[in-house]
Amino acid sequence: MPRPTFRKKSHPENRTISKFSDEKISVGDLRKTQLITTFSVGSIVDFKNDTVIIASADDWDYNPHHAEEVENRKIFNENLSVITGAEYFLMPRTTQSTNRFAQSKNIPSYIFPEKLHCSRCGNIYDYRELDIKHRHQCPQCKNTLNASRFIVVCTRGHLDDFPYDWWVHYGGTCPSGMKSPRIKMINIYHRTDIDSLRLECTACKATRRMVQIFSENALSDYPCTCKHPHFKDPFARASYGCHDKMRVRLRSASGVYFPITKSALLIPPWSKKAVQYIQKNYALLKMIDKSNIISAIRNVLQDNEITDEEIQRSWDMVTNSLEQKITRTELSVLEDEYAVLSNEENQNEEGFSSYSSIISQKYTPFFEQIAVVERLTVTQAFTGFTRIIRNEANKVPVAQYPKPWLPAVELTGEGIFIRFNQDKLLEWRNANVSHYRRMKKAMQDSNFKFENFSEIYVLLHTFSHLFIREISNICGYSAASIREKIYSEVDEEKNEIKMCGILIYVSSSDCDSSLGGLISVADNQEVLEKILDSLLERARWCSADPLCISSMKQGYKNLNYASCHDCTLLPETSCERFNVFLDRASIVGLPDHPALGFFNQK
Repeated sequence: MPRPTFRKKSHPENRTISKFSDEKISVGDLRKTQLITTFSVGSIVDFKNDTVIIASADDWDYNPHHAEEVENRKIFNENLSVITGAEYFLMPRTTQSTNRFAQSKNIPSYIFPEKLHCSRCGNIYDYRELDIKHRHQCPQCKNTLNASRFIVVCTRGHLDDFPYDWWVHYGGTCPSGMKSPRIKMINIYHRTDIDSLRLECTACKATRRMVQIFSENALSDYPCTCKHPHFKDPFARASYGCHDKMRVRLRSASGVYFPITKSALLIPPWSKKAVQYIQKNYALLKMIDKSNIISAIRNVLQDNEITDEEIQRSWDMVTNSLEQKITRTELSVLEDEYAVLSNEENQNEEGFSSYSSIISQKYTPFFEQIAVVERLTVTQAFTGFTRIIRNEANKVPVAQYPKPWLPAVELTGEGIFIRFNQDKLLEWRNANVSHYRRMKKAMQDSNFKFENFSEIYVLLHTFSHLFIREISNICGYSAASIREKIYSEVDEEKNEIKMCGILIYVSSSDCDSSLGGLISVADNQEVLEKILDSLLERARWCSADPLCISSMKQGYKNLNYASCHDCTLLPETSCERFNVFLDRASIVGLPDHPALGFFNQK
């Protein structure tokens, strides 16, 4: 639950750590998973009475009264560490009560925007002018104050209040000589559009309309303030400077905040109980004499089914990972996951369980394996965020000071793994490789970084979206709660396919993701066949056809072909690649080119 702190103003010319008021007020509730995704560090959240920005994670690993509490929140996931570079991960603080509905006041936040507006008299206040207990009340007319709708932001992640004083005086200062004159925002036509808004300085009577604030160069002469209001010291990184121009946005606009998350499955052998214990307590265990390591671990685990050989293998594996610092890539992590998921033998490990299901005869030519993932564990980490554009080069860190960990949550759930027929896929790719050259060129021209792009990825990604839309009508989960992982790798030189599968799964921090909806679908041969039949039938027609099916320029940066909200696109919580690299024609073909459809092959 975010808890706003009231801090004194800190100016970039005199940057000192802001002093805090002793008074802290609880403003609302957030779920643990929201603190890693939608409302994570740096996001602006509207609660019932206050609008706040979630503070940096600098103090997440500090608890002077309960050091053990911090240890209990640590998560270890070797594959995710490879992807993110973090040594370990840390869950947000939650209530210590056993009651799941109990409140916790452990997540700090700051009041932002700091400007408040009175809709009755038009006065604009800085919240520091107001009494903390009456910060929602206009001192003049006693009307309720609302957070400013307008903020300024740059592509390097800097964020600040809209400069009302600067705008009404056309970039100059008030002729009256007042340093901070009172500004009013008046609705002259009593309409809801921005054309009717006008600013007025009560000291010099200067006025200016706000209709132009959203134009591209409206603040071209206004220097970036280099402010990160989610940091304890908002100007901690101001010395780096910024030459990017600031843009005006509504505080609730989608482009103000783009969270960047990474996730990885906790798979064997890293999901084993012994491995997890050794990772969490490695610093203490390595001080024990080697001859006593096995007995020391066994005494803690108290599991007679674990052999000495397995404990030794677990110890050696963790030691090699931590001590030798073996370099691995994100692609190698996907290969490890793919290998485990493709194992057709029954698997039943700590945190992971799967078995193969029967493929209906009708779809045997297209799929090599359908696996029921009865139990899976996913670690999802928040690595930072961007503003205005999705460019990780401008990623804003989650903490003011470097940390060896990242905020994360551990989710449990269930899933369906589908492995495609490699020979069929290769035949399809060789026949249609030229069709996707324009999409590849659009990716290169837009500087959208995706090293693993291929025609196979487009097909798998599109099928995944269509499958999620279809099963959400049957399995009891909404499309927004179902996620995907695409396993696609092509060796261009050898013209070989190394990975060709998709994992459709649901996961959450409680039991809501273990309802068995996906398992019941994958386990029932007849139901799954009907779902696939319906998928192909729906994919052949879209309400936007014939424009949609014939399009080769849709979506973000023209990175989609035949794909729109009526037929293929998913909520962003479900898609791993921002709803790009999609083409419905890769599944069902074009009216004048049916062979383009993978499922039209004989």
